[in-house]
Amino acid sequence: MSYINIEKVSKSYNKKDVLKDISFGMEKNEIIAILGPSGSGKTTLLKCILGLEHPDRGLITIDSKSHSDWLSKQRIAYVPQQYANFEYLTVRQNVALAAHDNLTLSSQEILNSLKSVGLHKYADHYPGSLSGGMQQRLALARALAQKTNIVAFDESLSALDVETRHQMQELILDIWVEKKKTFLFVTHDIEEALFLANRIVVMGTRPGSIQQILNIPFEYPRASNLRFDEQFQRLRKGLTFSIRSEMIKGRLVEGQTLKAGALKVGLYIWPGNSPFFYAQDQGLFDKRGLSVELISFSDNREKIEYWKRKQIDILNVSMDTALRLKKQIPETEIISELVLSKGGDALVTREPLESVKQINGKKIALERGEIGEFFLNYVLHKNGLSLDDVILRDMKSDEIGTALINHAVDAAVLWEPWLSKTIELSGAHKLVTSKQYPVFMDVLVARKSFIKKNKKHIEQLKQVFEESVEVFKSDKNHFIRSVAPHVGLGTRELEAQLATLEFFKGSVVEVTRIMNEIRPFV
Repeated sequence: MSYINIEKVSKSYNKKDVLKDISFGMEKNEIIAILGPSGSGKTTLLKCILGLEHPDRGLITIDSKSHSDWLSKQRIAYVPQQYANFEYLTVRQNVALAAHDNLTLSSQEILNSLKSVGLHKYADHYPGSLSGGMQQRLALARALAQKTNIVAFDESLSALDVETRHQMQELILDIWVEKKKTFLFVTHDIEEALFLANRIVVMGTRPGSIQQILNIPFEYPRASNLRFDEQFQRLRKGLTFSIRSEMIKGRLVEGQTLKAGALKVGLYIWPGNSPFFYAQDQGLFDKRGLSVELISFSDNREKIEYWKRKQIDILNVSMDTALRLKKQIPETEIISELVLSKGGDALVTREPLESVKQINGKKIALERGEIGEFFLNYVLHKNGLSLDDVILRDMKSDEIGTALINHAVDAAVLWEPWLSKTIELSGAHKLVTSKQYPVFMDVLVARKSFIKKNKKHIEQLKQVFEESVEVFKSDKNHFIRSVAPHVGLGTRELEAQLATLEFFKGSVVEVTRIMNEIRPFV
């Protein structure tokens, strides 16, 4: 068993899950960083470990003892985000206050704690006369003076300027090398997590859950120039992509239904759905007396399973998926064409290739059974290859970019909002896009029985979408400013992604052409 063991810890506030099934272990004298976007439950998890909160479910043990038993005799030293020093006490007296019922500190021990953080010359100063970096050093000295083996940091360096923060990180590692304590960092600073930790626990949102645990390959002691190391930078870019993905998912209602009686529309994370979010933001559904719940999914397969179980009513899918569903469930009916992709989807490669034929034998990340596999199959066929000529790696859409950035695969099939960020962070190259192969059409599908009972509501939904599209065409800036906060993108980023799409008002002939073109590959 690990020195600190966290097993299936869950925590809720007001019936809303904040943490769900958190499990990982910390070895004695290890440095662990908990990294994640705002709202991922990092601080709540830390409070559970500190004993300031109690999990609703799950178990925490320290040194093979129950959490409460261990904390009844010892404590975890805590360095908060704010300095939390006592302004009316001197530096020396602040450290002396670290003593508690089971601990007394001699004058020499206090001085040693101050020496370890370089504050011994300021022992008789008051905190108000110290700089921000020195105040945080004092908070660290107080934590170290507690003679506990475990020290927890909660965004402790976030208020410092970059250079001071780097100096504090290096100081913390120097202290760890000397004293070999168990350090637990909660941070949203990716570079900080990489520089300090043995392992990084990456958390996702809604509810807070572990997305991955990343082993950091760099030996201690770590020099300041490690931050410029090529592998360090590649790991930083991969984590940047992961955290950005979690932020996007955190802005959307993902995989959960909340409104009773609402028209439930299942979407995948894609800028082509922006008109729906504009309508939501501007109250266009309400103006028509239409109760609509937009439910987004990063995993298309999960979205389809929700629809098959009738947990959502209307499904946003690509045309190839609609045709496949129609084969599986004959009651499936296309009720509206939404958008054509003309560059918003692509097959990208780590190394520049001159032709599709050079993809032969390469490892390609995509979402099996979904639009990525269809697109790759279509492109390969058009270039005299097949899926048997490549090595497929099945991943969720938000994981694919990380694999490419980390050199785990040679190529990937991606779409926005993951495509452009992956290229930015990895330097990947577009081999082919949906501009060259315009077969990506998004549609809405529903069951015929549902359509028959809800014709009026479906027609209203289509009208609202068209109304939103007209606003996009007439007042693009207003539209983008309204939508960007809802989809977790910056306005310029969203504008660039929308430029690769064409909201559809085509003829039946064009729809039929696309259907006939892609049908053999479904």
